Amino acid sequence: LRVKNVEPLYGYMNGDTPKFRKTTLNSADIYFDEDEEIDFDAVLNKPLPKIPLDVTFTAHWLAIEGVQPAIPQNPTPNDAKAELLSKRNKTLASSNGITTDQVNVKPLVKHVLSKELQMYFERITEAILSENERLQSQAFESLRLDPGLHQLLPYFVQHIHKKVAQNHKNMDILEAMLSMAYALLNNKHLFIEPYLHQLIPPLLSCLVGKTICDNPQQQDHWSTRHRAANLIAYICNRFGKSYHTLQPRITKTLLRAFLDPGRPLTTQYGAIIGLDEIGTEVTRVLVVPNIKFYTENSLNYSLNSTNPLRVEEANRCKEALVNMLKRITEQEDSGESMEGDIQEKDRNNLIEFIGDTIGEAYLATNESEAKVKVILELIQ
Repeated sequence: LRVKNVEPLYGYMNGDTPKFRKTTLNSADIYFDEDEEIDFDAVLNKPLPKIPLDVTFTAHWLAIEGVQPAIPQNPTPNDAKAELLSKRNKTLASSNGITTDQVNVKPLVKHVLSKELQMYFERITEAILSENERLQSQAFESLRLDPGLHQLLPYFVQHIHKKVAQNHKNMDILEAMLSMAYALLNNKHLFIEPYLHQLIPPLLSCLVGKTICDNPQQQDHWSTRHRAANLIAYICNRFGKSYHTLQPRITKTLLRAFLDPGRPLTTQYGAIIGLDEIGTEVTRVLVVPNIKFYTENSLNYSLNSTNPLRVEEANRCKEALVNMLKRITEQEDSGESMEGDIQEKDRNNLIEFIGDTIGEAYLATNESEAKVKVILELIQ
């Protein structure tokens, strides 16, 4: 330290016992630390001490693609194996009731929001559920355009999930939550991908929920289901390429709800329009081949029911399937003219393939021969 002109560290001593000498000055005893006598010849002839190394930092790989490289900075395989065995023995001893060293559990760190963000969250959530349409539209616009909502995003998603679960029969609140989800999804400043797994379940609840309103006969819950279907399709189209399992998982959930005869017709209707909104490829591959099974095992029984509400729900499902078939034929380019009467052979094949109920309803829409052939090509 002296050679490098660095101030020595104070408050630290070496292991040698200090030696004090006594002297008298003006009839007073004074003790002082005895310095070692230094021979100048020895100092002059003694080589200079080595200069201590400077503090440096080096970087090394802890792991490369999950494999720990064999470098001096990393533990050897034998050391790692010994440490693993030691931890395993401690775990076994703990399970057998043998006391081990006390484990220090670190407390969870709470996410602290500023007072301004807390006030913003409260004002926005209150405005969204307000009856003032102007206040609602301003809240949705703020959620769609504000660039500083990163810290509040998980709280907003959790709020949507909570409100949908608590108010599954309040259609006004469900509509507000769908609008809130739409605004967050369209905010280009937010990175919402990590929260999709929390956002999709409430959207599916609005789509395939058994009852999402208090009075199904008077309230238009069908349009709410269509809004939820549009949002789910938007999520699949936007994030499906980045997350390859997203669309298959949603499709599997909707297909299961569609083919389960024990599910209510409202759930089946939501599954039909949800699959239809995701894309024609999904409906061509998954829905059209199962239309006959669905009508024979679920729809026909409901159409002949004595309950007017059940018959209305069945007709909604029937209409949704017919619209799905029309949408498939409109987006297919068969290269043929879309005019011409339908041949009796093609008519019979269509009814045999998709069943009498949906087949006759589709033919009643005055579709052309070429469009019918598009559907028949799905058989092959």
